[in-house]
Amino acid sequence: MSEIIVAGAGSGDESQLTHEVHEALMNSDVILASSRFRKLIPPDKRIIDLKDFDSSFNQLEHEHGNKLILLSGDPCLYSLLSVIKKRFQNENIRVLPGISSLQILCAHANESWTDSVILSGHGRALRAGVFLNLVERNKLVILFCDKRISPQWACENLIRIHGNIEVFIGCSLGSENEQIFHGKPEEFLHETFPELSVMLIKNHNVYTPVNMHIRDSDFLRVNKIVMTNECVRSVILSRLNLNRDLILWDIGAGSGSISISAGHENIYAEIHAVEYKHEAAELISRNASRFHTHNIIIHEARALDVIDSLSTPTHIFIGGTEGELAGILEFISRMKEPVYVMIACVTLETFNTAYNILKDWKNFDAVQISVSESKNLNSSMTLINARTPVMLISASHNV
Repeated sequence: MSEIIVAGAGSGDESQLTHEVHEALMNSDVILASSRFRKLIPPDKRIIDLKDFDSSFNQLEHEHGNKLILLSGDPCLYSLLSVIKKRFQNENIRVLPGISSLQILCAHANESWTDSVILSGHGRALRAGVFLNLVERNKLVILFCDKRISPQWACENLIRIHGNIEVFIGCSLGSENEQIFHGKPEEFLHETFPELSVMLIKNHNVYTPVNMHIRDSDFLRVNKIVMTNECVRSVILSRLNLNRDLILWDIGAGSGSISISAGHENIYAEIHAVEYKHEAAELISRNASRFHTHNIIIHEARALDVIDSLSTPTHIFIGGTEGELAGILEFISRMKEPVYVMIACVTLETFNTAYNILKDWKNFDAVQISVSESKNLNSSMTLINARTPVMLISASHNV
C-alpha cells in the first residue's frame, strides 16, 4: 500500500511550517496544493493545483513517487482530511499537523481553548439562533468565518445577547499582515474584514439552565392565553422524538411553551412558532428571551399565510388552527420531504378531522392523556382536580 502525506501549512508563511512538514516537502516528488502555497514548495517538485477536487485527486492518483497534500492550518481541524480519507481509502494516509489560526488567535488572547466550542461558517451552514445559543451557554466560542458568516454577521447577532460579551478578531494570522482586533461586538458592526478571519468570543455571563425541563411556574403568563400543561407537554416532547438538527413548526403556538421547551432542550434546532394573536406572539418573545432561547423564529400570522415560506420541517406540532386544520394537512400532504406530524385535539371536531386524514398515513398513532392535579379546598381537604383530556394523533408523511 502506497502512502500519501497530508500536511498542515499553517498560515502559509514559511516561518509557520513545522520542521517535520518542511522535511516532508523536501522529500516528496508530487505535491497537491492551492496556488497560495506555491512559495513553500521546492522548485524541483511536480505540482498539482488544488482546484476542482475530483480532477485534482484523479491526477494525484495516477502520479508516481512520494505524494503530499498540503492543506492550510492543521489538517485535523475543519479541513479536507475526511474527504481525502474517503477518496483514497486504499492508500496509507499519514497526517503531519500544522499551526492553526485557532492556536495563533488563542495565544494572542492569552486563552486556553481546552473547553471552547469550535464552529465554522466557512462553507458550512450555521444558523444565527444556534450560534447565539452556544455563545450564551459557553465561556468561549471560536468561529471560523467566511464571506457570509463574517465577523460583522457575528457581531450583528451578538448584540442581541444581554450580557458581557468580548470578541477577538484575527485576520491574516501568522503572516506579516497579521491584524488582531479586540473589543465589544457593537464596536465592529460597520467594519469590513477579510473572508478568512477567525473570531474568539468570550462570554463573561454564561447562562446555565438550572433544569432542562421548564415548569409551568417558570413561564411568564397571560391569563387569557392558554398554555399546554407541563405533564402533557412532557409527553408531547417525548413522543415527538426530537433530534439534534430538527426543524420544528409549532402551529398555533399559543403561549409558546412547546416551542420554548423544544428549543431550550435542543439548542441546535430551528423552531418556527406560528401564532396569529399579537398578545400571544409577544408572550412567546418574552419567554424566549427569559430562557435565553435564540433558535425560535416567531411568525405573527395565520398558518396558511406563512407556512409556504418556512424552512422545510422535520417535525410539525399543531396545537391550534382556528378552523384551518384541513387546509394545513392538505398543504403538508403535498410536501416532498419526510415529516413527522402531531396534532393535539381537545374537541371532537378537531379529532374527527385529524383522524380522517392521518389514519391513512404511515406510523399512525393516537394516545389520550388525562391529567388530574391536587387542589387545596381548605386547610384540611385536598381535591384531585381533573383537566381536559388531550388526544395526541401523530403520523409520518413521505417516510
